[in-house]
Amino acid sequence: MHIEEIIGKITPLNEECVNLAQARFDALIKPVGSLAKLEKMTTCYAGIIGKHKKDELDYPKKALLVWCGIKEAESVEKIMRGQWPVNVLTASVGADVHPLLVVAENLSEALEEGASLVQEYVSEEGYGLLGFGCLADANDTIVQAAMAGGMLQAAALKIPVVLDGVASCTAAAKAIQLASNVKEYLIAGHVSAEAGAEELLNELNLEAPLRLNIPDGAGEGATVCFSLFDAGIKSYKEMETFEEAGVHDEMKDFSRKEEKQGSHWKQEC
Repeated sequence: MHIEEIIGKITPLNEECVNLAQARFDALIKPVGSLAKLEKMTTCYAGIIGKHKKDELDYPKKALLVWCGIKEAESVEKIMRGQWPVNVLTASVGADVHPLLVVAENLSEALEEGASLVQEYVSEEGYGLLGFGCLADANDTIVQAAMAGGMLQAAALKIPVVLDGVASCTAAAKAIQLASNVKEYLIAGHVSAEAGAEELLNELNLEAPLRLNIPDGAGEGATVCFSLFDAGIKSYKEMETFEEAGVHDEMKDFSRKEEKQGSHWKQEC
């Protein structure tokens, strides 16, 4: 499938599901908005998959895709042997890790190659959440184009992508230039310690939940963010609303009416 066809399949989030999911979070026995970015990730996920009921919102199967160029072939081999930090971290959160060696020779081919690789892994493994790391040089436009193609494909398949580092953020900007609504499928994993990382996230208008001072974008931050993604879903599924708990008179401290009048807790998806 060509990249133009893939872009044509990218649809906006289901806003009804986003709003209903947020309404459930607001009704939980806790201060409104107190789970902050965890709520935002979960409500946006509900909008992506078009489901909002707590028994329908399951934990997605996860994978970290580490994109590389020919120059990084040795690192690819280390990941395949389980000798890279991301191998340990992905195992700790129940995710898979796949190094992807980009062999395209121009930007157009790279877009198609990236889209094809994501399609292949999603179709064969059934992934519902992807992290994008990168071992290539930050100026490797071929690898970045492949990552952008992968993001477009993921959005077309209704799969969110967790960004990690400068290279993935630069690729995200390229993907958004091609299809503006792909941004709704992107999650900032962390603010890396790379030069320009925070500025890029600001330009994308994405706010990361983590600041780990990791000096690269190889995927470690995105992997740690997977656990936060699951934490939001777990809270959504396992916490009770006032109604579910049989509490009809809310304590004033937790009153939705009281708290919605204060803007300091309100979160926007």
